[in-house]
Amino acid sequence: MKTLLKLKQLTCFLLSAMFIFMIAGPMAEAELITAETMTLEPLEADGVTITPIEMDVLADIEYGIITFRETKQLSFTASFDEGWTYNSTYSTFFPNNSDRTSISDNADGSKTFVFTAVTGETVTADDFNSVGIYASASQLPKLEINIGIPFSQVTKETWVDAEFTLTMGTKKFSSGDYSGTGSIKGRGNTSWDQPKKPYSIKLSEKKSLLDIPKTKKYAIVPGYSDQSLMRNFITYKAGLMFNGIEYTPKCEFVEVYLNGVYNGIYILVERVEIEGSKIDIEEAGPEDLTGGYLIEKDIDGKIDYDADQWFNCPYWANQSQDFFVLKTPEPDDSALLEQMLAYLEDHMQKVHDSIMGTSGESYTDYVDVDSWIDFILMQEITKNIDGNLKTSCYMYKQSGDDHIYMTAIWDFDLAYGIANWDNASYQHNDYYDCPNGTGVTGFMTINSSCPWFDHLYDDYEEFREALIAKYNEYRETMIPAMRNNINAQAAYLSENTSRNDQKWGTDFAYGVSDLKSWFNGRIDWLDRQWYEGYEAIDLDLAMNADGGNLHFETEGSYPFIGTAVDGRLAGMSGNAGADSTGSSVSLTLNMYAGETLSFEYRVSSEQNYDKFKFSVNGTKKFEYSGEIAWTDYTFTASADGSYTFIWEFTKDYSVASGSDCAWIDNVSYSGQHISYQPGDVDMDGQITLRDSILVTRYALGLIDLSAEQQLIADVNGSGSVDSADAIMIARWALDL
Repeated sequence: MKTLLKLKQLTCFLLSAMFIFMIAGPMAEAELITAETMTLEPLEADGVTITPIEMDVLADIEYGIITFRETKQLSFTASFDEGWTYNSTYSTFFPNNSDRTSISDNADGSKTFVFTAVTGETVTADDFNSVGIYASASQLPKLEINIGIPFSQVTKETWVDAEFTLTMGTKKFSSGDYSGTGSIKGRGNTSWDQPKKPYSIKLSEKKSLLDIPKTKKYAIVPGYSDQSLMRNFITYKAGLMFNGIEYTPKCEFVEVYLNGVYNGIYILVERVEIEGSKIDIEEAGPEDLTGGYLIEKDIDGKIDYDADQWFNCPYWANQSQDFFVLKTPEPDDSALLEQMLAYLEDHMQKVHDSIMGTSGESYTDYVDVDSWIDFILMQEITKNIDGNLKTSCYMYKQSGDDHIYMTAIWDFDLAYGIANWDNASYQHNDYYDCPNGTGVTGFMTINSSCPWFDHLYDDYEEFREALIAKYNEYRETMIPAMRNNINAQAAYLSENTSRNDQKWGTDFAYGVSDLKSWFNGRIDWLDRQWYEGYEAIDLDLAMNADGGNLHFETEGSYPFIGTAVDGRLAGMSGNAGADSTGSSVSLTLNMYAGETLSFEYRVSSEQNYDKFKFSVNGTKKFEYSGEIAWTDYTFTASADGSYTFIWEFTKDYSVASGSDCAWIDNVSYSGQHISYQPGDVDMDGQITLRDSILVTRYALGLIDLSAEQQLIADVNGSGSVDSADAIMIARWALDL
């Protein structure tokens, strides 16, 4: 009786609503998308000059896909300076639409690039906006270092007299060649134990090398673990675009010769110091203990307790105990040093208490918000395993100012997915949410062992909102510049990397490919967390071939999602970085014998462990892992019947490699899959009051609807089927 009463009440409501719609009249027409005038603006790099010819075209954009409103050729000419050659591997000229491009050689050595926009055809916004023409240098700058002993005898403790000769390569710097004297010693922590060693350089007098501002103190950093050679370089170049952190070290690539023997490609970088062209603050002295100080965060095992000016950290977060090291000043008076360290230790306790909310003081009294946000964002963008205030993290304090300022981002050779460990400590931090360094997912600093970042992000809404706003700003400026710089520098270096690969057993081309794949996956994940311009892409739209109408099912904690990758929309597994998990998507079809289901797939995962598999009616058809480019597959039905297809990406208990996922695209069924219009719930090819009644009965829990019927019934797109859908369907049935 109660159920019947509810049905009558709902029917009355339905009829009343229908009457209101009759009075109100038809719904307003949806606004038409207004075509934009889009301008193709090729990016250029060293050694390349672009001459635009015709660059504007009318188009619409949705889901990151550009649909052209007119047929038109977009063209430009690129000319190359002496010693530079066009690099087709790393230049980006609509790589996913090669059938609509042409590149022609001109008599003067330039090249003309033409892309044909065709009315109704599409490209991705990423492909349109990242057109870049890059060139390779025939020679890199050459740095020769000669000392009176074998380099095998150089240590980190003792400076050794040295002679330096720097010769320009193809890329010209106004500072020119250099020849002079100075000294050298080893540097680094774990990097010093690697075969390709880093060194600190101290010139006899201040000089500008490769247009780096004049200084005595440089370093040559090899990035031995980084086969692309670029992780530190592209990070430091990006840091120059910060508007919160005021100083980022300047650097350039060099080929290094030690006592006449080639030792590979390094970056020449200025060392972090209090100096007019670097961190421009006054050093603290006996008259003023409040500053200024340059401080490095470090840990036990990397500190020389006899030589370093260390003081205690107010927390123990990492596996080994945390400390700070006072880098500058270095007073000769031991009593003064003791006073300075005591002052700084007390001050850092106040910083800690304000952030943790235990002192009653605001964290804004001690934290310079802009520089801290810049610091956190770069650690998150690169997923730097050391960037949770573990080691090689610099900050300073000025005279009369209680704020701690982050500065001089440093040491990213294990970032961008290289480190296959975390900073978890069962005794000293929230080990359960410390992410591994390899996968593209997870907050590296926000969910790290450092309690400061965790509390700032989780407990202070205004800090979190400011951080997200800054990410959106950099998403339009700094992050695209980083992506483009990877290609530009890969092109610049590529003619000179074979000797480095041969000497150290590395693979530059693979390193670049891995870096690009990881970086794209990382930004895609961060976009889903923070980017206001992120558009959720419908999974059916992403996975279907053009014009397809197949409906896919995905569920669980890690569903497949629609994404843009490699200039296309595709379905992507959703469990990147989540160990011991699976992500799957399925499709069920009634097929006749001989009919086919075809699709393309791509995999980027830990070889032999994190696997992508495809099965039909419970029988596995294939299983792959590692790095697999887009590959076609076709299944042919052997008999009439129902077929359930499942695509699944599973991860084992540890480690992630590459983008840590699988993609599926262009799923196509050779038979006829009927697509029912929204509202045709009984699937009879027309919308009637019977469809509205079915929805009403389902909303009351009186009947069940299939998954496909529920999708058809949710006409208002709310994600659920209810009386509002019934009203809309009834109105359509009555042609109101």
